[in-house]
Amino acid sequence: MTRAYPGYPVILLTLLGAVIACGCMAAGGEDLPADRISGNGTVTYVDLEGGFYGIVGEGGRYLPVNLPEEFRQDGLRVRFVADPLKDTATLQQWGTPVEIVEIETADTRRTVAANGTITYVDLEGGFYGIVDDEGRRFLPQDLPEEYRVDGIRVAFSADVLDGGAGIHMWGTPVTLSSIERIDGVLLVSGNGTITYVDLEGGFYGLLADDGRRYLPLDLNETWQVDGVNVTFVGRVLEDVATIQQWGVPVEVLAIDSAGNTTYVAETGTVTYVDLEGGFYGIVTDGGERFLPLNLNETWRVDGMRIAFAGKIARDVATIQQWGTPVEIIAVPWSCATCGVSAGIADPAAVWCIEQGYAYETRKNPDGSEYGVCILTNGTAVDAWDLYRQNH
Repeated sequence: MTRAYPGYPVILLTLLGAVIACGCMAAGGEDLPADRISGNGTVTYVDLEGGFYGIVGEGGRYLPVNLPEEFRQDGLRVRFVADPLKDTATLQQWGTPVEIVEIETADTRRTVAANGTITYVDLEGGFYGIVDDEGRRFLPQDLPEEYRVDGIRVAFSADVLDGGAGIHMWGTPVTLSSIERIDGVLLVSGNGTITYVDLEGGFYGLLADDGRRYLPLDLNETWQVDGVNVTFVGRVLEDVATIQQWGVPVEVLAIDSAGNTTYVAETGTVTYVDLEGGFYGIVTDGGERFLPLNLNETWRVDGMRIAFAGKIARDVATIQQWGTPVEIIAVPWSCATCGVSAGIADPAAVWCIEQGYAYETRKNPDGSEYGVCILTNGTAVDAWDLYRQNH
């Protein structure tokens, strides 16, 4: 008589299931988490709750709980794989908490966008560099010939050549993405004396009170009187050679007897001031504020850069009570795309703004800058990456 074991089929099925499971594991058939995250991103230092590092990727913001020390670099581009930590609350309350599975450096290209001054460096046979407004030095590998002029002001954007070492050993090597002159023209003003110079057949020059000599090429006959004291404003004519070889050639924009008038010649930024119904002022590069009484509609653009010559409006009271009232005499140069705050010199920034996104400039640990586009969902994406994906 055979004894029956009612539980035997259950035991057999359990053992069979275990064998099948072991076989699957041995064969390497373990499924990966369905919600695993992978992609490119930028390590970002967030100055909240004592400060921490997150990753801004294409899909959003991530808060890694185990970011290796060597990757804790603000602005570092990385490729990463991570598992989301569900039901995990963090003190930072920033981004999705994740556990890093794999991480490596990705595109380490860095960009810089700034205003600066072209500088001739008399080393290694001589070369031109750019010193930006923060004192950083950049060595462009592809500076156009027309910008190889010592002292001119430019707005530029460039890719930093990591590991690149120029033979000059001066500045950070870069390749330019864009460059544009922002100083426009050089204007001069002040008091001086008309002087007859008995050279080259004789001519009239202008000896300024500070000792500088100017050669007015269009001096009206009324002022061609030796020894007359005048106040003047003029435009320097760069790259103009004269047979006189005396003084700096200038175009006279305005001239008057000394003491009659006060002229001003400045480069600055047109600024919309939201007071007293709103009006346009000019803030010069030196921080002075002028209230133009006759600013043409052409130049009423917030952020426009202009070089202007003006006459101080004495004894004029304005309801705005903002800045020194001035009558504009001439605007020999203007640039609507050179505003220092607009970042317009950078094509990636322009495209970003044109799409309706916010644009921010951020800094790497070494002080170099890179731009990010902040999408409508709050995701910050490298501006040049986004630009190149769409061009």
